[in-house]
Amino acid sequence: MLTNQKQFLYRLYFVASILVVLGLGIGYRIFDIQFLEGEKYRKIAKEKTIKNFIITPKRGNIYSDDGSLLASSITNYDVYFDAVTVTNQNFNKYINSLSEALSIKFRKPLNYFKQSLINAKTLNKRYHPIAKNISINTLNDIKKMPLFKMGGIKGGLIIEKKNYREYPLDKIAERTVGYERINEKNIYVGVGLEHAYGELLRGRNGSQLMQKISNGKWKPLTNQNQREPNPGIDIMTTINVGLQDIVHHSLLTQLEKFEADHGSVVVMETKTGAIKAISNLGRTSEGKYFEKLNYAVGESHEPGSTFKLMSMIAALEDNIVDSSTIIDTKDGTLSFYGNKVRDSKKGGYGKITAKEVFKFSSNTGIVDIITKGYSKNPQKFSDRLYNMGLNKTLNLSIKGEGLPIIPHPKDKNWNGLSLPWMAYGYGVSLTPLQTLSFYNAIANDGELLKPVILNKKNGNTNDVVNKIVLNPSICSKETLSEIKLMMESVVNEEGGTAYNIKSDQFKIAGKTGTCQVDYNTDNVQYISTFVGYFPADKPKYSCIVVIHKPDKSKG
Repeated sequence: MLTNQKQFLYRLYFVASILVVLGLGIGYRIFDIQFLEGEKYRKIAKEKTIKNFIITPKRGNIYSDDGSLLASSITNYDVYFDAVTVTNQNFNKYINSLSEALSIKFRKPLNYFKQSLINAKTLNKRYHPIAKNISINTLNDIKKMPLFKMGGIKGGLIIEKKNYREYPLDKIAERTVGYERINEKNIYVGVGLEHAYGELLRGRNGSQLMQKISNGKWKPLTNQNQREPNPGIDIMTTINVGLQDIVHHSLLTQLEKFEADHGSVVVMETKTGAIKAISNLGRTSEGKYFEKLNYAVGESHEPGSTFKLMSMIAALEDNIVDSSTIIDTKDGTLSFYGNKVRDSKKGGYGKITAKEVFKFSSNTGIVDIITKGYSKNPQKFSDRLYNMGLNKTLNLSIKGEGLPIIPHPKDKNWNGLSLPWMAYGYGVSLTPLQTLSFYNAIANDGELLKPVILNKKNGNTNDVVNKIVLNPSICSKETLSEIKLMMESVVNEEGGTAYNIKSDQFKIAGKTGTCQVDYNTDNVQYISTFVGYFPADKPKYSCIVVIHKPDKSKG
């Protein structure tokens, strides 16, 4: 009996000891959590229920040259009622006056809002909808209403802000206006003006302290933001809405008529380099056209006969020919290492002047001029082109400019065909905008300008972007005088390759180009180009039109 009592006591002491140890452990842990690590756990709890949310600011608007909107930000708000945080006393006190205010504002029966709010309170709803897609003025009126004016906790007012981007011109200039977004790496990406001037347009983010409530929803702790967002800066571009509309629909008409793959048009103001209109349309598999890519800026390709301008300027500058020099085009065929250069006119043009070589766009004529003038020193030809600035990009603000290619004898792939092929626009590569900028320099008395599209910021005339000179003189005044007459003959003299666009209203100067692509295959395609300026005697605008791969059966 005594033994059993001792065993019982031992067990009791053992259990008691364990309980004491556990008690001490729990006590220490409570002390540790409460005092030693309390701040850590309070921070964790707070982070899970309360945190700062980024408030995206209103993005700056993009305007045309006359103040018409090209892109604008629309801010709307959604309003909800949190029935849980509102006391019964306050709810009962203000339910009638709040319902009446909402009824007057939204022109609905008073009982509609009253019953809706009572149901929300009865069911303890935390995100009961009051109004959606409302303006800031309507929101401010709601903030002043009974109960709601007490704020997010006492008044149960929840406000959600939503920003929308609108494009009034819709699909016109869509690629030029562009877009901007944040990728998965939290980096801004995009195209066009939206991305090029993103730093101005974005503004500065604000922040608001939010509390997590049921169903993963968050609500503001106060009606005031921790930090107010700063709206983005508005920018005014050089784009002219009237010209843009003409350019877009004219290009679309021709692309549809010839069922071409894609095309682009750019209109530039001669004296400033301001881009007044730019359109880029690509064909879908269904035969429709849309602003697929910014071909004018990014697509570098062999220019073909439009490059004869650059070749002729080089020959004139180096006194190889003048406009009256007689050139023998022979039978319209030249041969280089078994490869032939042919004129579009069968049998060639015979003996003609250098001016007529340009006017008729004779391939054999320009190749003969360049090969005879530079075969002993081809580097002189390439250096002359480099001196004009043709090997350099335009350093555009819009991202994605294609790289120009101007071969040079120092290149590893230079060969016996390089010089003759360059003469009439093969083996070289330029974007439409790079080609246009050079032609615009002819119209602008030799001054090569950087194309600009930003006019001013926030309507401030002090921020007007002045013209940017890339090359003050691409050639001599004497060469300019001769080349201008050659360009005028292309359009205004019978036999010129662009005589069909001669106008009785004003004189046009320019150059046509038809470049073969896929010429190493059985399915040779074409790129058709016209680039020039008008009026020829006092240039105001320069323009380039490029049509890629038209259906050959249609023209």
